[in-house]
Amino acid sequence: MTLRRVLATAAAWLAAASTHAQTPTPAELDRALAGRWAGHLEYRDYQNDRRYRLPLQAAITVADDGATLTRQSRFDDGPVKGQVLITTVSLYDAAGTQVTAASFRRGLGVETVTESARVVEHGGPTQWAAEWLRRGDDGGRPSDIRVTVTRRGDELRAVKEVRELRPEGSAAAPWVFRNETVLQRQP
Repeated sequence: MTLRRVLATAAAWLAAASTHAQTPTPAELDRALAGRWAGHLEYRDYQNDRRYRLPLQAAITVADDGATLTRQSRFDDGPVKGQVLITTVSLYDAAGTQVTAASFRRGLGVETVTESARVVEHGGPTQWAAEWLRRGDDGGRPSDIRVTVTRRGDELRAVKEVRELRPEGSAAAPWVFRNETVLQRQP
């Protein structure tokens, strides 16, 4: 191996190591979202397969411990249900890649989930994508649930998709759109 090739290989390895060292964990990306956000929630109604869009306000805070996140999302779900407030409290593991969350919403039982998270793209603190995965229930069916969050400047987009679980050996079901939030950071 020539000296030039050795140096080029070493430079490539150092660049890759430097990039990896700069990629934050999903927990760090999530904590950096602290603040107020406004936009909309679009969801697919299972009864008629139509999509509906509702204005949405969100506030994210990080507790004094630097680890616990609280999200409050508020939207108007029409004349029957009225104002909906969903409060979610989350805590990541030490590696910052697994999160356990409890969600509270009037009239419903507390929902507790544990998700695995990974960064899929990182181009800086306001240019990234990450996904959170879990097994759960959607529409009364056992499903894989994936939420892909993309940040582009002051825009935050979260797309939730579900994939119905099938018997072992069967072809995997396709991912199906469930809902999406598109938010803009507020002053």
